[in-house]
Amino acid sequence: MRAELSIAALVLCGSMSAAAQRTPSDGPIIGRRAVSPTVLVKAWNSAGTIRFVGWDKDSIVMRGRVPKSRHTLFTGTDAAMKVGLEPKWGGTDTARADLVVYLPRRATVSAKSIIGDIAATDVSGWFYSVSGSIRLSGSVSSATVESMSGNLDLDVATPWIKAQTGNGHLLLRGAAQDADLSTVSGTLSVASSAVLRGQFSSVSGEIQYAATPAPGGIFEFSNHSGGVDLLLPASTSATLALSSITGAIANGFTRIRPVATAPHAVRITLGNGAAQMTVRTFKGVIRLRPEP
Repeated sequence: MRAELSIAALVLCGSMSAAAQRTPSDGPIIGRRAVSPTVLVKAWNSAGTIRFVGWDKDSIVMRGRVPKSRHTLFTGTDAAMKVGLEPKWGGTDTARADLVVYLPRRATVSAKSIIGDIAATDVSGWFYSVSGSIRLSGSVSSATVESMSGNLDLDVATPWIKAQTGNGHLLLRGAAQDADLSTVSGTLSVASSAVLRGQFSSVSGEIQYAATPAPGGIFEFSNHSGGVDLLLPASTSATLALSSITGAIANGFTRIRPVATAPHAVRITLGNGAAQMTVRTFKGVIRLRPEP
């Protein structure tokens, strides 16, 4: 499938499951209290959804409905809070629960789930789900995002972001300046021209880049057996070093003569060469294509 089509489809359809795509009713208030504007929040919800919303209030409010099999977690101090739900009888409880947590924009979250989906708007921190999807939006100071098999949709303005998934689809859009993204077998799609430093890697998943490299930007793409597809505007200004041990390199900018070529290696300058892009694979195909 063409890179631009798959990226566009994911943007339109979203990478969250159907349960997380809807906006759940906030439900009744489970807990609320005044906190420091820089409060640290540890959150847990094993199944269902947990949604974080940053607001301009020095308080934290949790809303939702608590299944009979769960205890409510809402405890702590002005500086640190623990919120969410836990099983009453130990072990792992998969009863669905949809939670919404409102907290100060300057707060830092550490959120974890097993099969649940996580969403956050204007909230910084660490987000982890074993198989659930994670979606971030808004402005954040930094974010670390991990899922073993869930999709990741990162539509944030941030100085720094790190994200990884196993076989999920990882999509970066928004305005991240420094991005370190990786998958094992899942597709990694980059649709943001705001990145100044990008490290994008996979073992066997396709890496798709469809954006305009920022002047002065430094980008590194690495893959073992998966392909790397670069879809660039004709006005791109970048120096590209493409190499593969056994894979093919397809240069679609046929009107521009490469600076240097060798078996399984191509060096080409587009425009003034303002950005630096290095692509390496072991046996994956590298495709360099101009926008139609």
